[in-house]
Amino acid sequence: MLGGRRDIPIPDWRARPYRVLFIRDDGIGDFIVSIEIMRAIAEASPTITFDIVASPQNAPIARTLPFVNEVIVHKREFLLKALPTWRRLRRNRYDAVVDGRVAVRNVNMQTSCLLLSTRAPWRIGLAGRGNDHVYTVRIPEENLPHWTDQVVALAAPFGVKPDSRDWRPRIPLPDDLRADAEATWSSVGPGRPRVLVNLSVGHPERWWPPERYAPVLRRVRERLPNAAIMLVGMPQELAAGEGLAKPVGARMVSLSLHQVIAAVATADLLISPDTSVTHAASAFETTTLCLQRKDTGQWSPYKTVGRVVFSDDPKRVAPLPSERVVAALDSLIDDLGPSLRSR
Repeated sequence: MLGGRRDIPIPDWRARPYRVLFIRDDGIGDFIVSIEIMRAIAEASPTITFDIVASPQNAPIARTLPFVNEVIVHKREFLLKALPTWRRLRRNRYDAVVDGRVAVRNVNMQTSCLLLSTRAPWRIGLAGRGNDHVYTVRIPEENLPHWTDQVVALAAPFGVKPDSRDWRPRIPLPDDLRADAEATWSSVGPGRPRVLVNLSVGHPERWWPPERYAPVLRRVRERLPNAAIMLVGMPQELAAGEGLAKPVGARMVSLSLHQVIAAVATADLLISPDTSVTHAASAFETTTLCLQRKDTGQWSPYKTVGRVVFSDDPKRVAPLPSERVVAALDSLIDDLGPSLRSR
C-alpha cells in the first residue's frame, strides 16, 4: 500500500541522480562499524545523494561525515510519534533505502514504517529474518565471520565488492578535539604508553563490576611502570573510578562522547567491555583488550590488534574473573614487547 511496486531490477546508479537513505537509528557502536559501508555506497556513483536516519546518540557522529547530505534524527518510542519523520522521508522522494540494522533478527514495525514511508522502489535489506518481505531487494544471508561483513553485503546492489576496501571505520578527528585529548593526557601524566580504561557501557549485560578492575590496574602499573593511565566513565561512576585510580597513580575523568573518541584515538592501549568505545578503537588502530560475553566473537573489534576475553555466561560480562583478564593483559604485553612498553 505504501511501498509501490516490488522486485524492480537494480538500476544503473550512474544513469541519473539518485537519492539514497541509510537507516542506522541504533547504538553508537553499530553506527561506527557501518561508516565505511555507508561511505562506499555514497561514493558508488557521483549521482548519489546520501542521507542517514540516525538515533539521537549517534547523530553527532553522522554529522561529521563528509559524504552525508542530510541527517534525520529518529528516536524509537511510541510508534505514531514518528509521523513527522515519516512525512519528512516521503517529502524527500528517496529512490533507495537501506536497512542497516542487520544484527536484529526481525524487521520490526518501527523499521518497516521507516522503510515504507519513503515510498522508495528499492528497499534493501538482509534476507532470512522475520518480516523480510518488506524489502524489494533481499541480500542473501551468509555465515560470515564478523557482523561488519554482514553490513558490507548491503552495499552489493550498488556494485561494491566485499574485497574492494578496508572496512575498518574512519572517524574524522578535528584538530581541536585532538589537541584537547593531548591536553587531557598531559594532565594524567607524561608517561607512555597511554592506557585508557573505560568503565561505562550502554547495556547492563556488558557491565563489569568496578572492583574487578583493581587487580587489572595493578598489573598495568607493574608491567608498564611509566604508563599514563586514564579511567573514563559516566558522572555517576566518578566516585568508583577515583577509588580505582588513586592506588595506581591513575586519573578518573568524565568526558563527552567526542572527547572519549579523541582519547581512544590518542591512546596506546584500551581496556574496555564490548561497547562503542572498542569499535572506535578499530578506527584508530588502537590496541585493545576487550571484555565480552560468551559466544559473541562476531561482535569483537573489527581487525584490531589486541585480545578478547570472554565470560562463561552468554548473557553477561559480569561473571568474568579478573584473573582471566590479567592473564590476557600479560599475554598482550609479552607479544607487543618494547613496541608498547616504550611508546
